[in-house]
Amino acid sequence: MLVIISVAMILADIRYSTFSQVRPYLTLLVTPIQVVVNTPQKLLYWSSEHLASREGLVAENQALQSEILLLRSRQQRLDSLQAENVRLRELLDASQRVDEKIVMAEVIGFDQNAYSHRLMIDKGFSSGAYVGQPVLDATGVLGQVVETAAYSSRVLLIADASHFIPVQLSRTGLRGILRGTGDLKEMELMSVPRSVDIKKGDILTTSGLDNRFPSGYPVGVVRSVKHTQGKSYADVSVVPLAQLGRSRHVMLIDKSKAD
Repeated sequence: MLVIISVAMILADIRYSTFSQVRPYLTLLVTPIQVVVNTPQKLLYWSSEHLASREGLVAENQALQSEILLLRSRQQRLDSLQAENVRLRELLDASQRVDEKIVMAEVIGFDQNAYSHRLMIDKGFSSGAYVGQPVLDATGVLGQVVETAAYSSRVLLIADASHFIPVQLSRTGLRGILRGTGDLKEMELMSVPRSVDIKKGDILTTSGLDNRFPSGYPVGVVRSVKHTQGKSYADVSVVPLAQLGRSRHVMLIDKSKAD
């Protein structure tokens, strides 16, 4: 019955425009239904676009993060090269102040433990390295060669607990023995009488009395002088001037040729 009525209304509207006056009002009634019907489809389109744009932003963010890391890595490499260039210039300047014949070497290994501080360098007896040869870096005395191979050598650092080096105070000429403590940042000046004129900031250089290290090369700077009641000698702490554990390029002094 409803179907017949619907068909009759459609035919009457087509033939006589029966509902032309009320059609706008009927449209208003239908609009909410259209909105309800179209809403899921619009939500689907909006979600797809939103997710696509979010994925694009995430991908772009990841690409930017990767680019930032790459640029930072290149900047660090550049900083490292610039620092190495500065060290090489300092070493070149230092080598020009050395009177003896020198051999340049590069550090290729570093042994550090509670009992020993040693470096391995890329010069051996084939390059003229020998046991007992003094080793310097751009800022001071580093140590001495204690073992050689054909193309490499081991260097005992002055901070090693078994190392002793004769030194003298640049300001007063006082002579003494500087002993390693096993700490790369601290050495000890042995048997300094309480009455001796020594103070913080004094520079210690090689005295040359051991006939191994040439005289006049900087070794360390006095960090502190302590007088303990009841002790005949002062406790003198010295900071090495050489970049122990950090130098990459060093100089071997060919003292035998100089002699």
